[in-house]
Amino acid sequence: RIGPWLDQAYLATGFGAIVLTAGVCAVTLGFALAVPLLAFVGLSPAAGLASYRALSIAAVAGLGGALAWGFRYGGRDLEVTSREIPIAGLTECLRGLRIAHLSDLHIGNGTEDDRLTAIVEATNALAPDLIVITGDLFDHDPRHLAAGAEGLGGLRAPLGVHAVLGNHDLMTGKEQVADALARYAPGLRLLRNECVRLPADAPLYLAGIEDPGRDWTEHGHGLVMMEKLAAAAPSDGPMLLLVHRPDAFVQAAALGFRLVLAGHFHGGQLALPIGDGRWNVARLLTPYHRGLYRLGEATLYVSRGVGFAGPRVRFGSRPEIALLELA
Repeated sequence: RIGPWLDQAYLATGFGAIVLTAGVCAVTLGFALAVPLLAFVGLSPAAGLASYRALSIAAVAGLGGALAWGFRYGGRDLEVTSREIPIAGLTECLRGLRIAHLSDLHIGNGTEDDRLTAIVEATNALAPDLIVITGDLFDHDPRHLAAGAEGLGGLRAPLGVHAVLGNHDLMTGKEQVADALARYAPGLRLLRNECVRLPADAPLYLAGIEDPGRDWTEHGHGLVMMEKLAAAAPSDGPMLLLVHRPDAFVQAAALGFRLVLAGHFHGGQLALPIGDGRWNVARLLTPYHRGLYRLGEATLYVSRGVGFAGPRVRFGSRPEIALLELA
């Protein structure tokens, strides 16, 4: 068991060094830009240097404290986020249907054993009608497949438990993940580029696309499988879509999907605790980094996920179970 701890210590040390260095660089840049103003108000070079040192120390202390808290406690405070999702043309008997949305568990990187059990129990305690998981169930290490799948097998909902694969599942081995889920979590339906009709009181369909495992989001490429699913979509009820990366939303909205559920970005995993955490590193990568978005009659919800990518740290981005009520 020493190996994984050494890996995490290496990641934490390297990540912490990068963040602290960035903080000092930001202070240096800001101070350099302020030098003319400081000189104008009569601040001496010696006083300016002392101020710079004090600001640098304060920045390192503040960032260091935030990182320490994030490593120690940031992943423990599981939040249930309740949202009402309007769906155009929704049959009256489907209004009020509740979906528990999980994402990015990264089993094998800190979401195992008691923590996984707690997440499963918290999800079941919400008594949702449907449970969905939008990818990255596992994280690189296939040794956790059996126990992790068995833990996920404890999820229960009247309309079923459905999931799609994310890019980290592909790194773990998508067929190995699929086999483990089929064997140890037979009640969990893995949607592999397919659509199913949910056993609801009126026609309601759920489509799921597994991550293609290439950087299609960087070049604006569409997903051919999404086009095929949309072309074969039944016309007697709305179709919801599970996809790991939220950048698929524009294409999905154009194809007529009413609700798209995604994850991938962990809400930035590190965010300034202001403005609902929307100031986070994921904003550099995508316009769809956390929470609710609308495009025409289509709605996207991007989960902050419950696990970790890389170092086991969260700050300003609490792990999340999203409880979505159709309206």
